[in-house]
Parts: sequence; C-alpha cells; structure tokens
Amino acid sequence: MSNYINMSNWKPYKIGDIFTITKGKRLTKENMVPGNLNYLGAISDNNAVREKIEAEPLHNGNCITVNYNGSVGEAFYQSEPFWATDDINILELNNATMTENIGLFICTVIRHNKYRFSYGRKWTMEKMKESIIYLPTKNEKPDFQYMEDYINNLGINHINSKNVKMNMDNNISS
Repeated sequence: MSNYINMSNWKPYKIGDIFTITKGKRLTKENMVPGNLNYLGAISDNNAVREKIEAEPLHNGNCITVNYNGSVGEAFYQSEPFWATDDINILELNNATMTENIGLFICTVIRHNKYRFSYGRKWTMEKMKESIIYLPTKNEKPDFQYMEDYINNLGINHINSKNVKMNMDNNISS
C-alpha cells in the first residue's frame, strides 16, 4: 500500500452519524487532587493532558477528544480512561471498534476541518453532530480497515498525532 492517499473513494459523513458525542465535565482547580488519571483540557499539545488527578474516570479510552473551546478543533486519540473538562467533546465510534490507528487517522481528518471554527465560533456538540468529514469508503460505509492499514504502513516507529498529520498532509492526492 502506498503512503499516498487516493481520495476518489472518500464519501461525506456527518460526525453525529458515525460517533456518539458526549461532553466533558468541569473540575475546578481547588477540587483537583494530584494523582494518576489524565485530566484533559482544551489545549493544543501533550495529547490534551493538562494535569494528572486523583479521581474516577468519567470516560473510557479508545475514543477521540475534540476541543470545542480554547484550541478549537484539536483532536486527540485517547487510549486510557480519563476525565475531560467541559471544553471538550468526546467521540465514541458507533458500530465499529476504535483502535489507535483508526483514531489517529480520524483525528487528522477532523483537524483538517478546524479552520471552520475558532474561539469566537466554537465547535459545539450540536455543530459537531452536523459537521461533515470525508472518509475512505467501502460498500457505502467508512472503510475502517483502510484506515487501520494506512497508519500501520506508515513505517513510523513511534506513532503519534503530529507525525501522522505531517505524513498525511504530505501524501494526500485526489
């Protein structure tokens, strides 16, 4: 499989049709106790991890988090359980199993849509449900196996959001 992406078989999907979207929950600084659980904030780096807290996780891993406030449109794959601030929307895949590779692929696609939103035009849950992203398609459904294989074949020793984005940005063709 070539690293170049042929987008001729990509189709539009509403984010709300392929994901269940929930919102994070605010936790004030005075109520935070240092611990081992990732607390996600609406930041643009460190996989959105702002703090490590002592708390029960509110969300499971194997999902995508998208900032709708702060660094709007930043998307990160979360492998472990976490707590997210209410400035973040959590996307859990419907009718398919999220893997790290699928998550990284879709995060890159989502980030390509962040130019439509900003601090003054937040990507709220309602707007996100109606937002369209284009994904590789097979048999009129998202081709998750293609996404898995594409990331797997990048040949990157340590896969993370930044090197996947850089590779995909450089290899998209129509």
